[in-house]
Amino acid sequence: MSDNGLVSWILTVVGSLFAAVLAVRGFGHWMKKEWGALITHIVGGAVIAIMIFTPNQAVTILKFIGAKITTVFTG
Repeated sequence: MSDNGLVSWILTVVGSLFAAVLAVRGFGHWMKKEWGALITHIVGGAVIAIMIFTPNQAVTILKFIGAKITTVFTG
């Protein structure tokens, strides 16, 4: 998926913007001593960062999770 230069560039820009927003919001939670929101932000940010920076691996993980969910409901 990231063989295309444009796709790679877009993912880099989106990833950088995401990291900047995450840092600003995380700093705000830290300053207000909102520890639960800060931890939730960090964990959610890690999941989204994996999807942005390693899209092929993210697709593989989501397919695996989808297969497990369908086996639970179909028996």
